[in-house]
Amino acid sequence: MHPLLRKNYEYWNHERSLSALLIYLAIALFTWIPLSEYAAEWWSFLITDLLFNLIILAGVFSVLTRWKKQLVFLMVALLATIVRLLAFTTQSDNLQFLSYCLAIAFFYLLGRMVLRHIFKEGPVNFYRIQGSIVIFMMVGMVYANLYAITEFLMPGSFAGTHANIQFRPVFSQFLYFSFVTMTTLGFGDLIPVGAFAKSLAVFQGMFGLLYPVVMIARLISMEVAHTASLRKND
Repeated sequence: MHPLLRKNYEYWNHERSLSALLIYLAIALFTWIPLSEYAAEWWSFLITDLLFNLIILAGVFSVLTRWKKQLVFLMVALLATIVRLLAFTTQSDNLQFLSYCLAIAFFYLLGRMVLRHIFKEGPVNFYRIQGSIVIFMMVGMVYANLYAITEFLMPGSFAGTHANIQFRPVFSQFLYFSFVTMTTLGFGDLIPVGAFAKSLAVFQGMFGLLYPVVMIARLISMEVAHTASLRKND
């Protein structure tokens, strides 16, 4: 294997990669995506879609040595990249819809890789805690895509309540609503009015409440088991 590919593979298959994912997602969620709404269309594409594609390609490179086992991941990642590029260049609503679906599939597969790092044998270190935050953020992005799909299939599923602002169904709005719902803030400036949208919001709110409890309990039990194993070996 080429030395650069080997180093990339070793990095993305080590717990250190969770730090990189956390930094990328934090910058994307709190800076790139919100600011893209105020930028020109081509600049918005550069700071969101292109950077999203970079993390897809990084994930692809990390599984090149195991392509037979990760064929589905490779296909979804490359399809997501191609479809997002085509959706931007052609301005096709159908391709945009497909890109939302592929983004959900990609985050699901990437989430499985992160969970593998978190729950593998060994001590619970800072990287694994970062990984649990990454999972939380990726779930928020998955729900944002689900809300976008819901609005695409059933227009009018969401409405804005601010008298001076007309609701525009853009992805940054769904991303905002997703995390406001999952953290149970519920500001009320954007509300689900469709039955399916309400169901999604309820399930996400339940996830936001239960996830920290379940994840903390799991990490603590892993650390206790690891400590007990070390004492037994001593």
